Order: sequence, then structure tokens, then C-alpha cells
Amino acid sequence: MWKWSPHGNATQTNFKLQAEYLWRKEDGNFTADVNGILGPAVSDAYRATQSGWYVQTVYQFMPQWRAGLRYDQLRPGDIQAGANAALFDTGGHTPRRASVMLDWSRSEFSRVRLQLSSDHSQPDTDSQVFVQYIMSLGAHGAHAF
Repeated sequence: MWKWSPHGNATQTNFKLQAEYLWRKEDGNFTADVNGILGPAVSDAYRATQSGWYVQTVYQFMPQWRAGLRYDQLRPGDIQAGANAALFDTGGHTPRRASVMLDWSRSEFSRVRLQLSSDHSQPDTDSQVFVQYIMSLGAHGAHAF
């Protein structure tokens, strides 16, 4: 994460850039038993690797307003399932999503957020619109109720 604030006053304007890379490796045995539909249960070695990443940025351009962008992508990786290989989708599809958001904070306890996303995790693109109202209630570290 990298943060920047002009003149050192993050309450007026600030910029945040965040990115992360994730990697997973699985190694073991897999037994496929779909209630006898595919025949007798088959057990065989299973190995898989998968990785993904995201990068996002949020810019507070006025004291109560922020805008942001995010892009994330998953690489399904390599699956080796021996006799069970036909049960896994190895079509090489690489899911990805791009989002843009705008939010307004009335106070530190409430926020209204609009987000538009283009999701390519399925064969067809899914365009999404989210409107959120986020609020905080109750005791917290800054106040003793």
C-alpha cells in the first residue's frame, strides 16, 4: 500500500494505491463419487496451482467525497487430476473484473456508495450496479457509552 496526501493533511485530500498478489498450491488425493452416477468412486492424485492479483486506488478529492478504481484477475492455473481430470474445467478461462466507485460520507458514521462493475468471471459479461448505505452504530474505541 502506498499513501499520499498533499501538504500532509489527509482529511482534505488523499490518494491510496493498494495491490496484492495471491498464490495457492494444492497437492493430495481426490476421490470422485457422485452418487454412483459416474460409476464407482475413483481416487487418484490431485495437484493444482492457482494465482490471482488485484490493484485498486482511492482518491479523496474533497473532504467528504472519494472516487476509486479496482481491477482483479484470477489465473485458474494448472490442474492435474489423473483419472478424475474430466471432472474439472480446464478451459483456460481467466476470470477478471473492473470496478469504479464514488462515495459520499455525511460523517464518520455513514456513507453512501455507488459502484459500477464489469465482471468477466462467466462466459458472458455481467454488468453490475451497486448502491450501498453504510452506517456504524454503537460503542467503539473513541467513545465510552
